[in-house]
Amino acid sequence: MKPNFIIATVFIALAASAMPFFAPVPSQILISVAQAAETEQTATFDVPSMTCALCPVTVGKAMEGVAGVKSVTVDFDARTATVVFDPAMTTIEAIGTASANAGYPAVVRG
Repeated sequence: MKPNFIIATVFIALAASAMPFFAPVPSQILISVAQAAETEQTATFDVPSMTCALCPVTVGKAMEGVAGVKSVTVDFDARTATVVFDPAMTTIEAIGTASANAGYPAVVRG
């Protein structure tokens, strides 16, 4: 009888400790996520001077080094770089300048 009691007690303790994982998400967190999505912008740059396999790495690192840049996706075949950034922290011009300073001039599309 004791082993069953111990197993049941452990099971109840584990179930009770997992309850916080099932608690509803506070509305403040949901609002913060929504606000973050509103402050992000995406820009696609043409980077025609990328000619080798290492070029996309260099362009990506240069653009990622700009404060406010959240992500960079470089497409070597299309010779483009798509950047997600916070416009409150940086500008399209600053991102393009960072790429140009690395040796790869970048011009925003559209």
